[in-house]
Amino acid sequence: MKKIIIILLTLTLGLELHAQVELDVNQKLDEAQTAYKSGDLESSRFALQEALQGVNQAIGREILGLLPQELFGLPIIESGDNVTGTSIMFAGLFVNRRYEAETKNASVEIVSDSPLMAGINAFMALPAFMVSDPNQKRIKVDNYKGMLTKSEDTEGNISYSAQIPIGSTLFTLTTNGIDDEKLITDALTQMEIGKIAKIAE
Repeated sequence: MKKIIIILLTLTLGLELHAQVELDVNQKLDEAQTAYKSGDLESSRFALQEALQGVNQAIGREILGLLPQELFGLPIIESGDNVTGTSIMFAGLFVNRRYEAETKNASVEIVSDSPLMAGINAFMALPAFMVSDPNQKRIKVDNYKGMLTKSEDTEGNISYSAQIPIGSTLFTLTTNGIDDEKLITDALTQMEIGKIAKIAE
């Protein structure tokens, strides 16, 4: 338990946290240590989980700062910015940003320990000749391999989903109403996925 507290303290001090968040995290760490010393392990664990949730939220805000202010000429829907640091099993990060104008939209999502990782990694492990779906292909961005999927609805509207595992975190770019694949891959190249990976991991 002491090792967990030391690790969380190190993470907290190493991040540029908003003052209130830093106060909350340090307060929860103090609560965890006090509860641990008194033998109340359940309360200590709960306080540690809440501290890590605060750290994850700070990491999420830092990632949002790296995402572009405009994507495909679409402005940010600021009310759609979402950062959640879950505390299940002492892990969890969810970051989402949405862009939209008229009939087009795009979103960026970063999720740690995503349940989709297993399927994507299985796809990536297949030999090229075994990939039978012409709407799915492998891509590489910032030395990270991923999967690009093209979809078309009954009205002919095109959507893309690019999913890139970065360690134990999944980076996803989803677009609707943008039918040029090169625009998608160019946008991915311009995003700082390498930096996002370092922060998220």
